[in-house]
Amino acid sequence: MTAAIRRHLALKGRITFSEFMRLALYDEREGYYASAREKFGIGGDFYTAGQVHEMFGALLADEFAAVWQTLGWPGDFAVVELGAGRGEFAHDALAALRAKHSGCYEALRYVICEVSGPLRHKQQARLAAFAPRVAWVNDLGELRAPVQGVFFSNEFFDALPVHLVRQRGGQLRELYVELDADDRLRFCEGELSGDAIADYWRRVGVPLEDGQRAEVNLEAVKWIGQIAQTLALGRVITIDYGETAERLYTPDRPEGTLRCFHHHRLNNQPFERIGEQDLTASVNFTALMEYGRDAGLETKAFTRQTDYLIRLGLLERAAELAGRAEGESPQALQHRLALKHLFVPQGIAAYFKVLVQEK
Repeated sequence: MTAAIRRHLALKGRITFSEFMRLALYDEREGYYASAREKFGIGGDFYTAGQVHEMFGALLADEFAAVWQTLGWPGDFAVVELGAGRGEFAHDALAALRAKHSGCYEALRYVICEVSGPLRHKQQARLAAFAPRVAWVNDLGELRAPVQGVFFSNEFFDALPVHLVRQRGGQLRELYVELDADDRLRFCEGELSGDAIADYWRRVGVPLEDGQRAEVNLEAVKWIGQIAQTLALGRVITIDYGETAERLYTPDRPEGTLRCFHHHRLNNQPFERIGEQDLTASVNFTALMEYGRDAGLETKAFTRQTDYLIRLGLLERAAELAGRAEGESPQALQHRLALKHLFVPQGIAAYFKVLVQEK
């Protein structure tokens, strides 16, 4: 992937960081998500909540069924998951719907929007038992519109390519990627690559200190607009790590929130291990709310994942599960440790927010 990017730069001179990130993550041959290398769990680079405990999917299944009921029990009800990883969440949600909400399950089309070929193969294998209910698309344009149902994502928006900007002398400058005299990748500053970046920052950014860096996620704006256009009636549930703009771009983050993960270790070297490590940036939820409102999505809730899961019944489910697991058996201990990560301050949920929008 590094060689491919060098060839790209030899032709173009420089590219935006968004273009670099797109190549590094999504290049069809050498990108991070195109490779068969394990990305999730203990053998990969990071965990998601759906891989921690099956209860995560079961709780969201109750929420999906509640939306189906609110819409009047439609005979064609869709749950569209954006980027499904290895399919753990989809499996757990579908199993819970089939067991507990049979009417919703019979009306269901579970659609996974996935561009990674290796991940799609893993999803298809894991979801084989639910094959009649599951379909895959590469983008939302392939959906049968209009959709009644739910658009769900867990750690999707944080993986979208971002532009990098830096405040310099009272103006926003963009950070590009170029080659130095020794053929090594480096950043260089220049004018903004488009008016959309300035428009985005005026609307959903905050004043930056001189020299401070931040991310501009125009892809997130594009996706929330497509979701709103495709959704006729229903709900959008976005779970990701991030914050509102005023909390996200504070002076204690002078280099923004861009970071890299490799074998569960955090680093800030995007030009190292290109195609072999994950690149990610915290989600600006102010942008999703503001641009979503323009497209007809009303914000119903914005809260910590901990509080959201508790509202869905996490504590009651956990108590029930603890009652079924006997004593200090290895299984009981495993369940308790996994559940801890869903709601204690030191767990996964402490860094995640949930945005619920409706149309």
